[in-house]
Amino acid sequence: MRFVLVSVLVAAAGGAQAADPIFDASRLHEVRIVMDAKDWQSLRQNFRSNQYYAANISLDGEVMEQVGIRSRGDGSRNEEKPGLKIDFNKYIKTQEFHGYKTMVLDNLWQDQSLMREKLSFLVFEAMGIAAPALAHTRLTVNDEYWGVYTIVESVSKPFLKARIGEESGNLFDYEYVSRWDFGVLGSDAGAYVPSPFQPQTNEDHLDASGLVAFVRAVNETPDATFARDIAAWIDVPRFLAYLATENAMAESDGMVGEQGVNNFYLYQYGGQNRFVFIPWDKETCLQAAAWPVMQRVETNTLTRRLLADPANQATYAAALKRAASFVNSRWLLPQMEATYAQIREAVLTDTKKQVDNATFELGIQGLRGVITARESDILAQVP
Repeated sequence: MRFVLVSVLVAAAGGAQAADPIFDASRLHEVRIVMDAKDWQSLRQNFRSNQYYAANISLDGEVMEQVGIRSRGDGSRNEEKPGLKIDFNKYIKTQEFHGYKTMVLDNLWQDQSLMREKLSFLVFEAMGIAAPALAHTRLTVNDEYWGVYTIVESVSKPFLKARIGEESGNLFDYEYVSRWDFGVLGSDAGAYVPSPFQPQTNEDHLDASGLVAFVRAVNETPDATFARDIAAWIDVPRFLAYLATENAMAESDGMVGEQGVNNFYLYQYGGQNRFVFIPWDKETCLQAAAWPVMQRVETNTLTRRLLADPANQATYAAALKRAASFVNSRWLLPQMEATYAQIREAVLTDTKKQVDNATFELGIQGLRGVITARESDILAQVP
């Protein structure tokens, strides 16, 4: 597949990140958890379980009592430094933290630099694609330091209302079960929900027929009208900007991941057929300085059929060039260096992290090299 040289303007929706002080990325936060020591031990020993435990939590000094805490993650789940989901209204149904019912404390287990997801979300935002707010924090449990985590905004109704513009539609969390490349899984909703698409809104009265119809449209719309008809289901330039951002960021576990589609939320606007993709869990970006901008697009039915159209090829090429203007030593490297300076001391004293301090520093050096070289590699591949 090659690009067709046509001038095109890429339009993408999105805005600034959430303004809540807990997501202020300019400083290192402090989260403290107090809970029964036996419960904490049980959570770690049974880290594959989603069982909740009661705890009190302080976020930058603001205390919330009787919240639910459980282990979370997929490949990042472990006993040594567990990732955590915080449910503020698990035991007190009216309790929220600044409007949020849940938050994530990401253990950064799959990223030796501990900052790839933050950098990825910054680029998504720069590309006009709404991404969860995120900030680094120190975490202590029962006065023991458990290292550097990130506080990640949950993709939930507050996010949808603030960033997508409405919250009445169907939100799905794609939970990886086995390789999927946007093929038809079945003719009824039970083939999609609750697995691999886990509903996050309207659970009690969910109508997932639109999800089934969307996947069928991706697969069954005739080639001759696909480029036109698929626009009834997605904002095509926005989706191609999403795809371009992932490949510009050398993402190995995203829309065209090595093991199939992964790491996204899918939202269907209320009362509409249209869907929008929301990025999630981007610790596997910036894998290499040299990364094909057409990486595995042929393996995914949606990306393959979209990029068979010359106009869409041009839109994608323009989005890649725009992404390259952010993934470079001028824009992204200063963001990386500021984050490194912010978290370095806390990381070096983090005895729970997966890598030792020397490996962490080597990871930072490698990340600098990838960011510095990425722009020229992208532009060399795009007319």
